[in-house]
Amino acid sequence: MSRRAVAWLRNDLRLHDNELFHVRGLQAASELLVVYCIDPRHWEQSPWGDHRRCGPFRSRLIAESLEVLAESLHSIGSRLITVAGRPEEVLPQLLPPGSMLVYQAEDTHDEQQVEEAIHRRLQANVEVCRHFGQTLRNREDLGFDILEWLPLPFGRFYHETCAAVTPRKELPAPGKGQLPPSKVDAGLGLDMVQPVAGCLLQAMGLGSELLQEPSAGEFQWRGGEAEAWKQLESYYTKTGLGRYQQTRNQLHCHCSSRLSPWMAVGCLSPRSVYWRAVQFERENGKDNDGRFDHVQKFIFQLCWRDYFHFYCAHFGRRVFFLSGPARRARSWRRDAAIEQSWKQGRTGVPLVDGLMRELAATGFMANRGRYIVASYLIHYLNIDWRVGADWFESLLLDHDVCSNYGEWASMANIAVDLGDKYPLGLKGRGPTGGRRPGARGGGGDPWARGVELGDSIFDPFEQARQYDRDESYVRRWVPELRSVPVGSIHGQPRGPSGYPSPVAVEPVILSRRCIRPAPGAKEVQPKQQSLPRKAEDPPTRKEQFAAAPPSHSLPRPARRWQAKGTRSMAA
Repeated sequence: MSRRAVAWLRNDLRLHDNELFHVRGLQAASELLVVYCIDPRHWEQSPWGDHRRCGPFRSRLIAESLEVLAESLHSIGSRLITVAGRPEEVLPQLLPPGSMLVYQAEDTHDEQQVEEAIHRRLQANVEVCRHFGQTLRNREDLGFDILEWLPLPFGRFYHETCAAVTPRKELPAPGKGQLPPSKVDAGLGLDMVQPVAGCLLQAMGLGSELLQEPSAGEFQWRGGEAEAWKQLESYYTKTGLGRYQQTRNQLHCHCSSRLSPWMAVGCLSPRSVYWRAVQFERENGKDNDGRFDHVQKFIFQLCWRDYFHFYCAHFGRRVFFLSGPARRARSWRRDAAIEQSWKQGRTGVPLVDGLMRELAATGFMANRGRYIVASYLIHYLNIDWRVGADWFESLLLDHDVCSNYGEWASMANIAVDLGDKYPLGLKGRGPTGGRRPGARGGGGDPWARGVELGDSIFDPFEQARQYDRDESYVRRWVPELRSVPVGSIHGQPRGPSGYPSPVAVEPVILSRRCIRPAPGAKEVQPKQQSLPRKAEDPPTRKEQFAAAPPSHSLPRPARRWQAKGTRSMAA
């Protein structure tokens, strides 16, 4: 019996270790259509500012990755169909009764809404097979239902769940002739792009500027599975992994593994990263405790990535509300001028400005830098945390919905209810190896306790003295300060001509311990109070709009799509 199978690609643009091509029943299909939908909602203008949801750097990375994947599929006798349109409108057209749809399921609310819309539109007797492939540990192996229960805090998940669950082995890439044939003809009524998927972006009226390359970065990311593996092997074999413990908090791009963009679009699976790290540990010896600390700390970050995915799956749409899953009320404000200063790197705080300018020029920012600029926007400027999350979503090459919004929510202390047991919310690390909780380590104590619910504060001036001691980072990205005498960039109250004075901060911020204003900064009363917190369920989109103060139009909850549809990160 003739049976069509449709493999819907999303954030899994690879052949190696892709469960999509190993789903039971796929091999028995008479034909296979491998489809990628370029959803125009991903590139629409953000309600939080004058920018697109998916900016130029990630757009180019996705386009290049699609082109490489198309060539890889062609080499084994298959074919990639790239279609402009919403998945819920495109895919049902390709699935007659008796056919089969396979796809990688997502962990976030908006993407799940698309999946549900597809299911509602499918014809009778269409088999749907989905899997969860974005995490290192499969949710089916955890021993509990992540939708019903989430280990809190992260330390509990790391020391109990991660220690007990071994990641699954990688799946091989399909070889030539191992996939059903792709019988694509004009009868499908689809616009296919061969060989350059990026042409479709331009055909949609998005403009070639969305495919631009970074202009000033230390490293150029190229899309595709082969480039991802090249960087992975380079980082491991040139002992970058063997120095991870010393370099992980540094600000310069070359101190990072630089693998995250490929993981975000799915050119590289977390299991591949993990098992190569285990192999590196086995080949390069271990420390006295039977582990190689550099490798273990690297794997620790993969566990954080998993945790944020499970966090989003557990809390659903509440992750994107102003008060978050914690339903914590706070007097946030919106100020277009201040928000623009932060985005453009014109706050008057040298390290913050340098970090934001690197992001705008390259689509990259070191992990430590992301904490610093997020803390500044939230705790110094008191700006709605979703403004920052949305800006990161637009510009970051490695934007991952779960990691991005999870980190911002955690920084804003609305990710989970705070209390005596978990004063740092999700950031509770668990056992501290004999040191008192919160003990100062070799890298400083970034998670300083404030007087209000243990706010997570990064003093940008203290951070600059720790991680940019020679001022090389700021001098590179803030050219106005290159004439400033050596040793004074991170402490002077006012910059030279052409460099802005520090942005004013709110008195509520100055009243907290462990926080001091930027040198020369003034106090300012908040212009905006937060939305009133409801005691029961999180407010709906309509209720949030109704509750918004009349002084300005507050954007809808972060990552909420328009009333006519939905939105998400690109692919």
